[in-house]
Amino acid sequence: MVKVFQPNADRIAKLGFASVAHVPVIFDNRQRYCREYNRYLRERAELDWRPSSSFLEPRSRTLKTIAENLGNWIRWCESKSLKWEKATYDHILAYQDDQDTGTWSAAGEPLARSTSNGRADDATYFLTWAAHRGLRGEFKVNFTVQQKRIAGRMRTVTVRPARLKEPLGESQIDAFRLPQPVEVRDWLAAVRRRRGYAKYLVCRFMLETGVRLGEAEAFPLADWPSVEKIDDAAFAGDVFVPVLLSRGTKGGRHRTIRVPIELAREIRTWIDGPRNKYIFGLYKRDGKRTDNLFVSDAPGFIGIPIRRHTIGDCFAKVTPRPKVWSPRKGRHAFACFFILYALDAEARAYKSTPAGMGVNWVHNRGTEWLKMLKRQYGHVDKVTTQIYLKWLATAIDLAEMANGWHRFLAGDEESRSK
Repeated sequence: MVKVFQPNADRIAKLGFASVAHVPVIFDNRQRYCREYNRYLRERAELDWRPSSSFLEPRSRTLKTIAENLGNWIRWCESKSLKWEKATYDHILAYQDDQDTGTWSAAGEPLARSTSNGRADDATYFLTWAAHRGLRGEFKVNFTVQQKRIAGRMRTVTVRPARLKEPLGESQIDAFRLPQPVEVRDWLAAVRRRRGYAKYLVCRFMLETGVRLGEAEAFPLADWPSVEKIDDAAFAGDVFVPVLLSRGTKGGRHRTIRVPIELAREIRTWIDGPRNKYIFGLYKRDGKRTDNLFVSDAPGFIGIPIRRHTIGDCFAKVTPRPKVWSPRKGRHAFACFFILYALDAEARAYKSTPAGMGVNWVHNRGTEWLKMLKRQYGHVDKVTTQIYLKWLATAIDLAEMANGWHRFLAGDEESRSK
């Protein structure tokens, strides 16, 4: 068992080492002194080495926290029979992912993303330091520079790639807002008019399934259900058809999502009609082919795969649009409105409304629907769950407008009248 030991500071100071008297000491699972890790801690303590001032590092990070994080990294390396001298940044990401999924946690549950990020950060800094000190070979990390709001002001910070996106803090839960459903529908209609039917379809796909931007961009043609599969689902009385997400997913983990049958049919019709013409046009013009499902129908770009920046532009630039709008906000909208109309359908069975059923009922049933949604959504962390449940409790008056989220977004006349 790796152990982080806090020596007697007074005793160490009396021996003439006051500057490092407070520095914890790490021993591995064989009770061996971890020489390089402990040297790193001493240099951090004496400011002989530290991440650049522009690195994203929480102010609350202490030497004890750093030592405990490194101890956890040592245990993970031992479990993988991995020597730190040979560790790459891909190993850091695997370590981070194991914590995010709960594979590497005492309880087998996903850890808070701030915890997973902090541990991966400290392992990254240690390996960067070791490479600088010539204790190992080159350690390659393509750091990026970003603008982030920290303590109320914008700062330029250096961030390691693929760091987990941390959920909104508790202080931001009350500020969580979603657009009115009618705003989303009007925006979709504007996308269709101004950016074309193909971009409209990919935006609808995101809003009606909750897939991430990268998952929509990379979705392969072969994974879309056939006419026969869609008909079979409809014949069985289902309102959704299962669809595999096999490409562009976070961590490369496949999952099956449920696509509304009406949307599945509409996209299938587009695949077998206009899309075939676009692909043929691309091949005739450039001799190229693509297996991406969503391809452009814009003049000059016919048949070219629709990229994430183009989809992002639809969210950011097409008007009229909700005041604060983005692909991530679209995922939130899918989750909340989908659950809201599910609650509305349940309440109608009791000849009531979500408001009439009460806040406790909304909370309890909303929690159950969120559990069911996790498989579709990919991941719903605890803080996001709290945000969604609080929003549901304060937005039940929207149930009528959000009734039938999928039909509503498609502009169904029946939904318009409600």
